[in-house]
Amino acid sequence: MPTMLDATPVTAEQLLALREPGYRHELVAGELRRMSNAGWWHGAVAAAVCEHLRRHVREHRLGLAFAETGFVLARNPDTVRSPDAAFVRIERLPPAAGRGYFDGPPDLAVEVTSPNDGYDDVHAKVHSWLAHGACEVWVVAAGPRHVVVHRQDGTSVVSGEGDVLRGSRVLPEFAIAVRELFPAIG
Repeated sequence: MPTMLDATPVTAEQLLALREPGYRHELVAGELRRMSNAGWWHGAVAAAVCEHLRRHVREHRLGLAFAETGFVLARNPDTVRSPDAAFVRIERLPPAAGRGYFDGPPDLAVEVTSPNDGYDDVHAKVHSWLAHGACEVWVVAAGPRHVVVHRQDGTSVVSGEGDVLRGSRVLPEFAIAVRELFPAIG
């Protein structure tokens, strides 16, 4: 397996075989990116997003919702990104179950921010998702408790804790109070 110091680009297949406890990885243009596992609040928010997304997708038979799944966005060199949650329309799903990463972008990628995420890093992920064909990217800001919806047409909308997040054309009829994405504790 090539290391981060090697000049040889890492492939999606090599990334899939990588086992390094305590870390998650993404691949950007063949370069391995190591990330620490998420903290508990990030995980709780991501789970809430996945729960609501999955429920809506199943009830309306729209496709599949995913959690922390790798999506191959480019080949030679390979780019594999893993959003916290994602959705793929039914007509884009493979005809049978398979192994490995999903080939292509999700229709919706959801990134839940962590306290250490810098603006540039989050913006780069949003740009990558949209440049590779995702229709929408939701950035769920776990600290300030708001959601920014970035669309393929270059527009974005910010919804605060008192607002309702709507799924637009990507998720017809999806609507949830933003505060529902942040678990109540205490």
